[in-house]
Amino acid sequence: MTLLPGNVMPWKSYLQIIRPFNLLIMAGMLVLVRYAIFLPVFRQNGLEGLMPGWQFLLLVLATLFIGAGGYVINDVLDIELDRINKPGKQVIGRRISEVTGNKLHFNLTAIGIVFGIVFSYLSDNIFLGILFVIIPTALFYYSFKYKYLPAIGNLVVALLAAMVVIIYWLFEFYHLKSQPQLFIGVSRSFPQLNRFVLAFALFAFLTTFIREIIKDAHDMEGDARFGCRTLPMILESRATRYLLFFLELITFAALAWFQVILFRTGYHWMVYILVLTQVLLLFSMFKTLVARDKPAFSHLSLILKLIMITGMVSLVATWFRNM
Repeated sequence: MTLLPGNVMPWKSYLQIIRPFNLLIMAGMLVLVRYAIFLPVFRQNGLEGLMPGWQFLLLVLATLFIGAGGYVINDVLDIELDRINKPGKQVIGRRISEVTGNKLHFNLTAIGIVFGIVFSYLSDNIFLGILFVIIPTALFYYSFKYKYLPAIGNLVVALLAAMVVIIYWLFEFYHLKSQPQLFIGVSRSFPQLNRFVLAFALFAFLTTFIREIIKDAHDMEGDARFGCRTLPMILESRATRYLLFFLELITFAALAWFQVILFRTGYHWMVYILVLTQVLLLFSMFKTLVARDKPAFSHLSLILKLIMITGMVSLVATWFRNM
């Protein structure tokens, strides 16, 4: 194991192991749920009363620190696998020791839990603070055990991605419930809010689930050596490609159905922006059928990231529509 002198990790290594781009997507999801779903609907109906901005900031910080801690522990527990699957990108085990990685995971996760519990307490929803303990626990067990089991690890990560969307709705719901008069006024907008939130959460779930399977297909060489029982290891290459194609087709169909609803309710710009997401989905379906090696699956993973981003960006149209 080659470590830097004095076991010091430069800032680039810090950034690499906490996945800043993925954290930016998490923060973006929360920001869009608040400012591109809730705020426009509230403005449409002449309502006020969203949780204060400082509380929202605490929620974002809790999510980011817990997410960063999850990425670190994932790399710590994958030291041997990463030597095979991604030797050129490995940080823990090469530029930072396992001990330092464990300490970093503990500190990031602890800070995230503290932010989450403080946020829950100050928003008068301390009972929901348990979520900020359950989520990092699920992330740890995913890295420790679930990711090596067929489908379970993929489902855990996909559910956690959807939870980033839903958790804001949960806290906002109870914040509104503490104000009876406002709650009655907002309740008429619940069908509209629920439609957007659930659609966004389903999109996050499906795209994350697909991308996790793609990553497993990319890592089959290392997983085979360590006896991991991921879906691609059980199904093998051809069946895995068909499964991915089927999931991408479901995502395409669900998005098309949502676009019809959006068009009927006047969200035309959002429909037009989602066309780019649909085109990328069609492209990913084609690339899935012809994928045969690690570079091909690596390219597919990048396409799925672009699909996630364009799907999120479409929500910005709802904000501009109601400015």
